[in-house]
Amino acid sequence: MARPKHELGSPLPTLAPAHGPTTIGVIDVGSNTARLVAFDAHPTGVVRPIYELKEVPRLGAKTGADGSLSPEAIARGLESLARFARTLETLGVRRTVAAATSAVRDAPNGGEFVKAVHRSTGIELRVLSGSEEARYDYLGAASAWELGDDLVLDLGGGSLQLIETRRGELANSVSLPLGALRLTQRFVEHDPPRPRELEALTEHVRPAIRSAVAAFGGAGYRVYGLGGTVRAVARAAIDLREYPLARVHGYPIRDHDLDALAELIADLPATKRRSLPGVGGERADVLDAGIAVLREVMRATKAEAIYATGTGVREGLALEAIGAVLPAEAIALAARSVAAAADRFSFSIDRGREIAELAEALFDMLAAREKWGASERLALRVAAEMHDAGVSIDLWRHAHHSAYLVRNYPIWGLSHRETLLAATTVALHAGDALPPGMRKGFAPILKSSDQALARRLGSLLQLAGLLAPAGPRFALGGGGSVLSVSFSRPADTTLPPRAMEKARKPVERELDIEVRYRDG
Repeated sequence: MARPKHELGSPLPTLAPAHGPTTIGVIDVGSNTARLVAFDAHPTGVVRPIYELKEVPRLGAKTGADGSLSPEAIARGLESLARFARTLETLGVRRTVAAATSAVRDAPNGGEFVKAVHRSTGIELRVLSGSEEARYDYLGAASAWELGDDLVLDLGGGSLQLIETRRGELANSVSLPLGALRLTQRFVEHDPPRPRELEALTEHVRPAIRSAVAAFGGAGYRVYGLGGTVRAVARAAIDLREYPLARVHGYPIRDHDLDALAELIADLPATKRRSLPGVGGERADVLDAGIAVLREVMRATKAEAIYATGTGVREGLALEAIGAVLPAEAIALAARSVAAAADRFSFSIDRGREIAELAEALFDMLAAREKWGASERLALRVAAEMHDAGVSIDLWRHAHHSAYLVRNYPIWGLSHRETLLAATTVALHAGDALPPGMRKGFAPILKSSDQALARRLGSLLQLAGLLAPAGPRFALGGGGSVLSVSFSRPADTTLPPRAMEKARKPVERELDIEVRYRDG
């Protein structure tokens, strides 16, 4: 995934001071599922789910000829929302926003359902228009990715939202009645679906998607995918490929993933599909339709991949409620995530930023020579800010635990390569050898050249961390072959000779540069 170009020396955005997270509840009632999520909302503009309850009322199932919600679906929906109301009370969540999308929006009796919900539960359910749903999709995606001229899709049960962004801002959107549940109900009569049924479904989907993409401006987008069906496809693909990072967010869904999954489920009835990793009971019978839609989006946009995104409407609703500033560059998104992690795991963000500034100064001196760019700089920044995060778990093996947190805590703005590059850099920053499991296990994402790059970045991080107490200043001379280090504070009183020697050796070994200490 190409990283938008920014100046390598751009400063870290100023963040709001942290005063601890607050809790906000979000209810999202879709055509297939309904979810309650409690978020920790951090002052920097990050929301992190801490509790989730999912129901499958299938409001969009067996609707009337005019799209009316059936009495059975209404009853299921009311039961689900009653459980949500009781759960909110138990959790002590005092602030909640609730929204309904396609099924309620399109139903002539949707208003009656909303009133019934309020009467029986006290929940004020807001019915989102197509453009409002697209806006919250956009906010969810923009909280996790640095958007440019891109396409965001949200594939739900009743509708497909397509959102075009220009220079990171929401430019255009369209809501199409191409949700996975709606399409399945219209075209599929057998379990498993017959080939002719899927062909008819695809022939219906293709012109609508191509027309929408053409109206936006054609191909050439990076595509980010939201919604439960996208996440289910990504989880299944991760398992099928034995992918080394079990993280749905950021997974690049490619043509061969869709083809492999479609072939796997072709002859399986829904009862057997439910046992497949990532599929689950609520999507087993609508997965064929979801795959068809994603495949046609990829063909219309000529995208190499659809990047699965772990955020969406629910995060968008929560982010609007706390006034988060979006869009933002990847470095700002990552900085917000790290600040929230520092509160969560009680490590010093100030020390991390001090080390990061020193490591970036070294990086900028060597970037042209080493052909490093914004992606590598971002990975180094995150590694530097979180290199001591594992101290809260175990001081003596903190590098190992810090690398684990980088790999598994949601740090927004990073691709999978950047996440693993940062984690590997952290694992190496204390001078330890890379564990064999990381060296071999990350190979499909990190190439051997990336592992060599991590060793180089790790040497910069180690130098910055060991010399920081003496206030080092760096200069590159000798035609780029000599790194001179001077100190703004007396090095002989703040640094033991052993630390200075330990800092020097990895840089000389990995970067073929002589390190000369000018003072102390």
